[in-house]
Amino acid sequence: MQGINKILAVLLLLALPSFAAAANFPKPTGFVNDFAGVINQSEKTQLTNIITQFEKETGNEIAVATVPSLGGEPIENYAVGMFKEWGIGKKGKDTGLLLLVAPTDRRVRIEVGYGLEPYINDALAGRIIRDTMVPHFKDGDFSGGILNGVVELTTVIAKKTEVKFDPIAAGQISSSDIKIYHLGEASAKKQEAPLIVKILQIIFVIVVVIIFIKNPWAALFILSSVGGGGRGGSFRGGFGGGFGGFGGGSSGGGGASSSW
Repeated sequence: MQGINKILAVLLLLALPSFAAAANFPKPTGFVNDFAGVINQSEKTQLTNIITQFEKETGNEIAVATVPSLGGEPIENYAVGMFKEWGIGKKGKDTGLLLLVAPTDRRVRIEVGYGLEPYINDALAGRIIRDTMVPHFKDGDFSGGILNGVVELTTVIAKKTEVKFDPIAAGQISSSDIKIYHLGEASAKKQEAPLIVKILQIIFVIVVVIIFIKNPWAALFILSSVGGGGRGGSFRGGFGGGFGGFGGGSSGGGGASSSW
């Protein structure tokens, strides 16, 4: 579904500037940003350890963010805007992922960068949210839901990319605290895109060519939006000596959202 996601992402990006200009996204202070104050300190430490080690082992960046309110915006718009502003993932590779939770709005989203879409598709992201995270959220256990979600996400990505990584060991977590359900789907084989996706990709190219003939600037804007390696946030740099910022990656518009 990556081709469809790219087309949808372009349409979303065309509508995003007015929202992004008005939104006041908080600045990231680390991989785990609990602006809503719902994550316990012990779980925050475990999450930070897991995500930090995961970035070192795989080069993939995961950002966790909780916010007091979405400001009336759909969580999909908010997630794309925050992802872009923060620049999650390495520039040019776009292997970033945002786990966004809005407790007051009772909404959660996994926003996936271009480079991770082959491993965390929309259906899998939805099942992780629905089966692994939401049951904890319904009990008011945001720390447990987020921790279980990150453990499953990192495990699936590591398995599919054939990287040895143990999030339970990295976070020094008791295995009894972890309940995840979809690790059997973590095949290392990358599935070939279905025929409908290939057809939509061809149609998309034709549309871009037509737009280029009539309005070259509009076509160049669309291609720059879809091509990946987009402009990230201002918080970039290495991770030595503490959190130095994300790497300047961009979102592919893929992922899943849910409420509880």
